[in-house]
Amino acid sequence: MPKELKPSFKQVSWIHNSCFNAKIDMGSTLSNAWHYHPEVELILIKRSGGTRIVGNSVETFTHNDLVLIGKDTPHAFLHEERFLDDKESAPQAMVIQFCENLFGSELLKLSEVKDIHQLLVNSRQGLSITESAKTQIIPLVEKIFHVSSFDGIILLLEILKRISAPDSHRTLVNNRFHPYATNVEDRRFNNILNYTYDNYDEHISIEDVAKIANLTKESFCRYFKTQVNKTYVEFLTEFRINKACQMIREGERSIKEIAYSCGFDSLSNFYYQFKKITKLNPLEFNRRNVGRVAER
Repeated sequence: MPKELKPSFKQVSWIHNSCFNAKIDMGSTLSNAWHYHPEVELILIKRSGGTRIVGNSVETFTHNDLVLIGKDTPHAFLHEERFLDDKESAPQAMVIQFCENLFGSELLKLSEVKDIHQLLVNSRQGLSITESAKTQIIPLVEKIFHVSSFDGIILLLEILKRISAPDSHRTLVNNRFHPYATNVEDRRFNNILNYTYDNYDEHISIEDVAKIANLTKESFCRYFKTQVNKTYVEFLTEFRINKACQMIREGERSIKEIAYSCGFDSLSNFYYQFKKITKLNPLEFNRRNVGRVAER
């Protein structure tokens, strides 16, 4: 787990006279930083796995994860060390960045592209591309890296058109999520996140985190709920369950070992929270994702 995860503004580097930026990040160039920027970002994780955080959404990601993240939406991909350390098959991400008004405000007003305009607005909540849509969209994303800039624009329009279909994406961020408003709040929230990611496998009390935020317990609870529209306990539990899902997929530990290594104080509570969040109990999740059971 990275020790530094600081939400911050990120300046995107642009190629001169280019209307979009396409790059491939590999290995150590992949960033775990929690950040935001005014550009829209289409991210294809070709090889890697870990925890994806977009706004107040906390989910597991793996190979061929594809998301569209809108302007000023904070996000981070926490890559598991086992992928970053794999020298034979280094993790890889294909990233396409562009301004929300790339196609011009007048063009976006036309009825023919109104769905794309709405898609770009909705992308501020983070959009995960569905498995069925990926089969058509991923080849187009990969093709952008092998064509001229002009053909790339046409391909990008086609990609966005396909993503805009209702059954091609799902929203990640609760629409009541509040992005960071001031530098003071940035630092406070950064400290909370860093403390959580460093200590999720230990007992964490509200009082402990409130001290990190330099707030009373009551003020902290109100503050955190205002920031992400969920309680700190809910956020922490989601993160722990996503870590548990990763460990189950790895197949190296028993369910009991995973429960306690993710910070749960009882096996029964782990089972309850796991099913509440994933809609499956750990054994069912194990059978579907690993094919064998390790309950001991």
